Amino acid sequence: MKTLIRRLAAVLTAALLCFNLYYELAPGCVVRPEQKFAFAAAFVVLLWFALFYGVPGGAREKRRHDYVLLLFWYYLWVLANVLFFDNAFGRGLSMHATFERVNLEPFRTIRNYLIAYDYGNISLRPVILNLLGNLVAFAPMGVFLPALFRWQRSIFFFTATLTLGITAVEVAQVYTGAGSCDVDDLILNLAGALIVFVFCRITPIWKHLCRVNPRK
Repeated sequence: MKTLIRRLAAVLTAALLCFNLYYELAPGCVVRPEQKFAFAAAFVVLLWFALFYGVPGGAREKRRHDYVLLLFWYYLWVLANVLFFDNAFGRGLSMHATFERVNLEPFRTIRNYLIAYDYGNISLRPVILNLLGNLVAFAPMGVFLPALFRWQRSIFFFTATLTLGITAVEVAQVYTGAGSCDVDDLILNLAGALIVFVFCRITPIWKHLCRVNPRK
């Protein structure tokens, strides 16, 4: 019975993933952030049942790495979609560089959003989506990178990797016309990831992360 439940969960996971891909990329479909979280939560739960339900403790240890790796790939797909293709965020590749949308002045965009909200020119929702959203976007990296890659457990290498990666994303968004290149995005993205990394590092969570890919 437990094997049947695991297989059913595996089928449902694959079906959910296919539907998620279609729904996100279908022309004219707009998937709100709340729906994205619902898809992600369902994927996490179904994948857990597919890999762990009714499995003995020893076997679970061997599957832990596969579980985290699959979640990591799913997160990368969601992140790439939000950054380059998502209709909900006005994305779309035009292959026309828009260099007028480059901001290299730190905290300029953050300040402009707060001033605009203070004067009542925009509602709270775009402020949350743009500021808090950028803070959260790369935050899961603070879990996935040190869990999967032992060399990423150094805060120096972790910070360097994310700084280079986020900068590459910002430049790619300009060259593909999918967004702007903003130093404030880099600041918020990196800050969110570092907050999660440091929190995990100083709590018992770190021990569990290291068990995903233990030192030989």
